Amino acid sequence: MTCCHCEATDQEFDARTARRDLRRFERRGPDVTTRHILALVRELSLPPAAALLDVGGGIGTIHHTLLEQGFARALQVDASSAYLEVAAAEANRRGHAERVEFRRADFPAVASSLPMADVVTLDRVVCCDPDCARLLGAAAGRARRALAFSYPRVRWFVRLVIGLFNVSNRLRGRAFQAHLHSPAKMAGILERAGLRRRKSAHAFFWAVEIYERPTPQ
Repeated sequence: MTCCHCEATDQEFDARTARRDLRRFERRGPDVTTRHILALVRELSLPPAAALLDVGGGIGTIHHTLLEQGFARALQVDASSAYLEVAAAEANRRGHAERVEFRRADFPAVASSLPMADVVTLDRVVCCDPDCARLLGAAAGRARRALAFSYPRVRWFVRLVIGLFNVSNRLRGRAFQAHLHSPAKMAGILERAGLRRRKSAHAFFWAVEIYERPTPQ
């Protein structure tokens, strides 16, 4: 994700979008992909004081939930300043602000400076980045035990929706574009980083997978 892409992401996921997502979370709970990721993470055998790295965490649904269910600390790295502001306010409201850190950054550019985490999550993040190898490689490098992520399924109707979305953004003068990456390519990236697929789940539009490291770092 280049600096220009960071700016495009910040523009796309603005304060209005962040407030809308928070209202939806308050009414309905986590979205379908987030529910799958949370369920897969709960199946892991983790240490008592597990740490989470939530990449592109949006309003913070994953770390809000996991911090309330036994995780000791979390770090959210996001390119959207609006999402970080809403996530921080919600963390404060829930009483765990002292256990979560927020950083606005191009994640792959800063990944090597971040602490290792027991679990790394990327919920509907891979499709926001044109370079899935750089993103997933950086995320895998921070995952001590597991990495869970969601991505659009490679289906004709998914290609159509993403194509229409991108055309609409170009017509409106918005720089942000969505991307559909090969599942086989993404699997190869994670496997070369020493991770192995543990389990997967599917929704209509999305696929969710969790990879585990056979020998924790």
